[in-house]
Amino acid sequence: MLHAFVYAATMPGGRPCGPRGPTYIVDAADIKDDRAVLLEQWNLARLGGQFAEDSSCLKWLAARSLIANSVQCPTCGQPASLTLNRSCADSYGWKCRDCRFKKAVRAGSFFEHSHLPLNAIVVMMYCWAVNMPQTFVSREAGIPESGHTVIDWCNFFRDEAAKYVDNRLQQIGGLDNNNQPLVVEIDTTKYFHRKYHRGTWRSGHWVFGAIERGSGKCVLVEVTNREAQTLEREIQQHILPGTHIVSDGWAGYNNIQQIAGGIYMHDVIIHQHNFDNPDIHIQNVKNMWMRAKRTFRRQCWSSRALFPTYLKEFAFRYSVGQNGVFSNLILGIAESYQL
Repeated sequence: MLHAFVYAATMPGGRPCGPRGPTYIVDAADIKDDRAVLLEQWNLARLGGQFAEDSSCLKWLAARSLIANSVQCPTCGQPASLTLNRSCADSYGWKCRDCRFKKAVRAGSFFEHSHLPLNAIVVMMYCWAVNMPQTFVSREAGIPESGHTVIDWCNFFRDEAAKYVDNRLQQIGGLDNNNQPLVVEIDTTKYFHRKYHRGTWRSGHWVFGAIERGSGKCVLVEVTNREAQTLEREIQQHILPGTHIVSDGWAGYNNIQQIAGGIYMHDVIIHQHNFDNPDIHIQNVKNMWMRAKRTFRRQCWSSRALFPTYLKEFAFRYSVGQNGVFSNLILGIAESYQL
């Protein structure tokens, strides 16, 4: 049962005014903050148990701020009631009985423009988060493989991951809690070009990458070239002042210590002297490139126009870690729609 809150005021003459019945889906105390969402561990079996009834599905979504927990009537200003309505897709809707105001429970949310069941969309979210093939996503969500439904939703999830990167992962590095510089490794690489004079010639995509040691937070940005002016602009945009930057000996990095009057420390890896200081290396960013290239060959080979969004999806997945993709996607969607 949804939690019931009865608005008991009356108008002169005894006629009830305002809405009657539940005016919110879950108690305010049951709405989870970011930390609580991040601590949750889900699998398909547990998710299925949460969605046995329409009401339990709404409670799960409202507790994570994915749909509105309450709605105010724009006419009288009173809380609308959550009423049973078997004719609508979600079995419940918001209604003000005095003003005839009605509103769908998914209105204004990430789910607003879809007629799919809410539980099916959440299952697709989870399947995308754990990187299931689209045929598996279709099967688990109960959606036919024919058509573009699953493809479209996977693109929607990727767009939300890109927003998360823009809102939360645009800058890395800086100082730690002890005011010591964090170490960020930087490098550039090229994707989808012909190598060793084999295959069809392609111009490819230059990508600037940076990864923060310890946290794994990363930035991947497509750039037009590897000139110093281009790379220094990306460094200033994505790496916080005070950072200890480690790079290879590419000439475009020569002036990093002079950027903005010296806001960065900079060390260069010299492979002949690699064993003199084991902390001066860029193995983390090299490992990131290896994983990214393996991923992009599978994802982007037939849709290179989406390459920038695939870069952000990879940065999102790599930064939050395999076990954090679903929970951080929930947080990103909730942040985007601010219900």
